[in-house]
Amino acid sequence: MTEAADSCDGLDEQAASASPTGMPPDVPALKVFYLYLSAGCNLCCRHCWITPTFVHGQPVPAECLDFGLLQSAVAAAKPMGLSSAKLTGGEPTLHPEFRKIVDYLTGEGLDLSMETNATLIDRDLAVHLRKKTSLKRVAVSLDSPLAEEHDRFRGRDGAFAAAVRGIGHLVAAGLRPQIIMSVYRGNLDRIEGLIELAMKLGALSVKFNPVTRSGRGEEMHRQGQGLDFDEWVALIRRVRGPLRERYPIHLNAMVPPAMSTVGELLRYGGEGAGCHVRHILGILGTGEMALCGIGRNVPELCFGKLGQDSLREVWMHHPTLVQMRKDLQGPFPGICGDCLHAGRCLTHCLAQNFEANGQLVSPSPLCAEAVRRGVFPETRRISWGQRRTTA
Repeated sequence: MTEAADSCDGLDEQAASASPTGMPPDVPALKVFYLYLSAGCNLCCRHCWITPTFVHGQPVPAECLDFGLLQSAVAAAKPMGLSSAKLTGGEPTLHPEFRKIVDYLTGEGLDLSMETNATLIDRDLAVHLRKKTSLKRVAVSLDSPLAEEHDRFRGRDGAFAAAVRGIGHLVAAGLRPQIIMSVYRGNLDRIEGLIELAMKLGALSVKFNPVTRSGRGEEMHRQGQGLDFDEWVALIRRVRGPLRERYPIHLNAMVPPAMSTVGELLRYGGEGAGCHVRHILGILGTGEMALCGIGRNVPELCFGKLGQDSLREVWMHHPTLVQMRKDLQGPFPGICGDCLHAGRCLTHCLAQNFEANGQLVSPSPLCAEAVRRGVFPETRRISWGQRRTTA
């Protein structure tokens, strides 16, 4: 059985807490590459936060990561602690040397995960990935149990049928994927149907990601199709409560721990507490080094380019990364500075924080809105604990 993939993590707690090897004490180990192999995609999804180029099913060579540059990046990063890579895009399987890349990364001893729309995965590729590579975790996007709704959301007729076929090939090969549903007002009533479809297809888990105000998703929010605060919180409660009780498949919805109930924290621990951004470097299809895929739309979160700039120097000395690490040591701004969970949460998703207010280390949009509405849980405040101690 394969593990469930997490679309925005790729690093377990043990790896995240490991001491840097051969690095200065103030520079964390570089553990994970997020490889955006292709800046193009064969679908044109309405919500995509990275806004890849729609390439009509064909790769665009100029927008695919150069294999030689990838080799040089791996060679530079392995002495710095590199142990895994997430393959994503755009659509990673569009890369004309995709199989060569996964074989190479496997040969380098890296643990692999992948995000894909699965439309280009056939039986031969699925078997190769399972038997010949170190790929263990796969996440596949499905947004409705109804073909016409999924196709409309993904911008291409036949996307649903092709994705279901691809999932079938993965499952048959032994790579049971996580299904990721991008949730907006138009598919809220399809959640249970999607869970049942995922179970029927043999998926390992289902994750629910509300459409964010990023990339193409910004237009959806302007049109009133994105979830508001109340709908977002209700989705989390529904997934982590009655739906988890009803269905045997694992279900997840990412949420800052301060916005979890006590019961959820006791039952699920730190699930979804935040990403391990201090140990991750994104590499875009253009060869640019970035925080993550947000660099596709936010140039100031790109730190240099492979073949032109030293990866080691970028990782150790780029001002944005240096400042981010300093800020993540605390004290934290806003409500995070008074939150019991700040040391684990680390302000949750820094990319979403930046999209919301232009600051990487800042309260997550969900927590900030909870404070604005006066509904942030008082029991999660350090000051509440201090008042209780002195009462």
